[in-house]
Amino acid sequence: MDSWFETARAVPSGWPRTYCFAHAGGRAQAFVEWQEALAGVTALVAVTPPERTGIETLCDQVAERIAAHRTGPFLLFGHSLGALIAFEVARRLGDRPAHLIASGCVAPALHPTPRMVEVAGLDGHRLTDAVALYGGLRPEIVADPELQEFILPDVRADFERVAEYRYRPAPALPFGISLVNGVDDPLVRPDDLADWSREGVGEPERHWSEGGHFYFEHHPEAVTDVIRRAAEALPVELI
Repeated sequence: MDSWFETARAVPSGWPRTYCFAHAGGRAQAFVEWQEALAGVTALVAVTPPERTGIETLCDQVAERIAAHRTGPFLLFGHSLGALIAFEVARRLGDRPAHLIASGCVAPALHPTPRMVEVAGLDGHRLTDAVALYGGLRPEIVADPELQEFILPDVRADFERVAEYRYRPAPALPFGISLVNGVDDPLVRPDDLADWSREGVGEPERHWSEGGHFYFEHHPEAVTDVIRRAAEALPVELI
C-alpha cells in the first residue's frame, strides 16, 4: 500500500476500506487501533501524509492517491480538522465513496470559525492553554514544556490549515453523511450542524455520545458502530 496509508497488520485485501483523517495535531494511526471492533466489516486505513501542506493541496493529493489505489468500495471518516479534510476529499472523488462520517466538526460552510482563527494565531503557553481547554493535549504534554516545544508547531500548523480554509458552494455529494459528536463538546453545538444537510443526499444521520470534543477516547463504540452500519450498508454490487 502507498506510504501515505497505514492499516493494522494482516488485514485482508478484500475488506472495504475506511480512510481515517486525524484532528489538529493528532495521529490517524490511533483510529486503526479500533480495527478489532470492525473485523470482517471494513479495514481502517490511517491517512498519513509525509509532510504538512496547505489544505487544498493536501486534499488534492489524498484524493488522487485514493483514486489510484482503490480496489473496491470505501468510506471516509474524520474528526474535527480531519472531518473537514475528509469532506473535501469526498468532493474531489465524486460518487466513488459510499458514505462520509464526520466527527466533531461544524458544517463546512461555517469554517473557519472565529475560534479556530484565534487559536491559529496563538503560540507558547497561550496555544497550550487554548488546545488543552477542550482536551486536545494529553496531560503529560500540558505538564512538560519540552514536549510542548516538540509538538506545538505541528498543532499550530494544523490550526493554520483550518484558518486558511475557504468554503466554496458545490453540488451535494451523491451519497449520505453521518455526524457523530459529543454532547458536551464546547466547539460544536447542535445549531452548528444544520448546514451539513446541504452537503449530501438526504438529511444527515446525527449521533450523539457522552463526552466532549474527544468523546471517542472513552466511547470508541460511538464511532465504530456508525462505521459498521455504513460499511454493512454498502451496495452488494460494489463489493
